Amino acid sequence: MRVKCRGCSAKFRVDDAHGGKWGVCCMCRQRTMLPIPDPERLIAWACKVPWSKLSRFIRANGARGHSREIITDLVRVVESRRWAEEERERQQRRLSKSERGAQRDSQRRTLAELRELSPYEFEQLVAELFCMQGYRAVAVGQPADNGIDVTIRTQSGEKWAVAQCKRYGSRTKVGAMEIRDFGGAYALSGALHGFFFTTGTLTRHARKTAKGFPWLTVYTGDALVTYIEGIRRQFEPKSEVPDRVAGPPEWTC
Repeated sequence: MRVKCRGCSAKFRVDDAHGGKWGVCCMCRQRTMLPIPDPERLIAWACKVPWSKLSRFIRANGARGHSREIITDLVRVVESRRWAEEERERQQRRLSKSERGAQRDSQRRTLAELRELSPYEFEQLVAELFCMQGYRAVAVGQPADNGIDVTIRTQSGEKWAVAQCKRYGSRTKVGAMEIRDFGGAYALSGALHGFFFTTGTLTRHARKTAKGFPWLTVYTGDALVTYIEGIRRQFEPKSEVPDRVAGPPEWTC
């Protein structure tokens, strides 16, 4: 089959071995999609080639030079492939949406389970998370705990962080006063970092107050569930606690 360059109109011959690929005109150096001369091979190729390649072939007018009947057959194949590809993409979107919904449901169940813990059990859970990371964490919360529920020390015994734990229901919010109270307790503790864990949420003023404390990291609701699962996936398989902690990890709100 002889085809014409779309850039300089030079004519050149194309065989089946090079059809369906990009070629470069020897005269103007323009890239052009080379057609497939054999009609039967063209239809068979269109049925099995990856959709992305077939789509590029059609957009680049790679079927030029064939009769109307062959073009009609090719159009039927392309439309069938396009419908199948669109259906596959719709199924993937539905699956992805279903997976996200399942993840949210799982988080809700896990968050509900956290809310069923007693305040002391919740504090113990937080302490265990830091112990899994190689720290020496102790739940010290009690009615007269001076605003500190968990103390976290390095293996050398230095106080690294303190934590406040609030096991609240879905409708209970942490207020700015509670954040400020913990700030005062942190200032007296001598720790380097502070953490506030709650199964509830923060009020708008509480969030603003928390942002004013650069030493404070807050985990609420689903973010708390994600944090717990991340720590468990990273550290649970390890059977030994490291003898020494090189330094504090990087935390994100």
